[in-house]
Amino acid sequence: MSNDNLRKLLKEYKTAAEQFQATSYWSAYEKDILDIASNINFENFRSGKHPKLATFGFSDGVYNKRFTLWKKLLLKLFNIKQRHTTPYSLQAADIHDMAYHYSSIVGENCNAKPISDISASSYGKPTGLFQVNDHQYTIPFLNYYVRYCFAHKHMSFKGNEVLVELGSGSGFNVEVLKKIYPEMTILCFDLPAQVYLCENYISGALGKETVVTTEKTLNWTDLSLVEKGKVHFLPNWMMPLLKDFKFDIFWNAASFGEMEPSIVENYLSYIRGNAKWIYLLQMKSGQKTTGKAHVKKKISLNDYTDMLNDYALIETQDAYTSISKLGGDYFEGVWKL
Repeated sequence: MSNDNLRKLLKEYKTAAEQFQATSYWSAYEKDILDIASNINFENFRSGKHPKLATFGFSDGVYNKRFTLWKKLLLKLFNIKQRHTTPYSLQAADIHDMAYHYSSIVGENCNAKPISDISASSYGKPTGLFQVNDHQYTIPFLNYYVRYCFAHKHMSFKGNEVLVELGSGSGFNVEVLKKIYPEMTILCFDLPAQVYLCENYISGALGKETVVTTEKTLNWTDLSLVEKGKVHFLPNWMMPLLKDFKFDIFWNAASFGEMEPSIVENYLSYIRGNAKWIYLLQMKSGQKTTGKAHVKKKISLNDYTDMLNDYALIETQDAYTSISKLGGDYFEGVWKL
């Protein structure tokens, strides 16, 4: 996907209806992310050189903060010489082992496809890549696998489903699902820079032959050209095309919480009655209303329940990653039509 196509996306975005423009939360990051997307080297973009990409999922490093040379030397010294200086004498390798073991158990308990069947992509040179037997993983990859397990427990994926994801972010969720179910058909909707980055990542991680690009979808007037078994990328203002499109699963992780309730209601108006299942991972009480990145009005679990009153709420639970409870008081829930 070339920068020319990013420019086309941005041109169309400027004329999109107000309800599809970046919310107050994302406006704080929009310019920085666009600058990065316009100049990024996809061969090493998961190496930690672009920390702002972590705002929507591209976070593969062992440490969240960037360290000075002296701190890096100290960390290296502690990891090699003074194991007792870390909590419970843990090293990164110990955490990797526990995360993999936990993910395996969750998969078994949910009757999901085993984590041992799939590997994470090394495309973009992720700094947190590690090996288990003859497979490779990152902590984020395992995190998305754990989410899949919760959804599978109720939805019992067969592998030929049509799944729509709004706010695909990094694309790690798509990567996990497509590696487990190669025949699954996926439609990814997001803001211009995000969908551009996600499309490039999935093209590199899964192969260009698996992708239907925004260059092809941008001028669609309906979804009759959706290709079975492929990953389709569309800008978020094309969500109205879903109004008369029946599909199996709608998926949104975190991004609804970064919108105002009226914006979420608009997106869900294209989903309700068309999706058989809905998976949400969101903050129970919503995002903050002050600070650099904030929402004007919070959205809560009760709001989602009210907006989805035609659906049965099957289960909610506190959201966990493969190594800890997800910070920020998140829940994940499954609804059924």
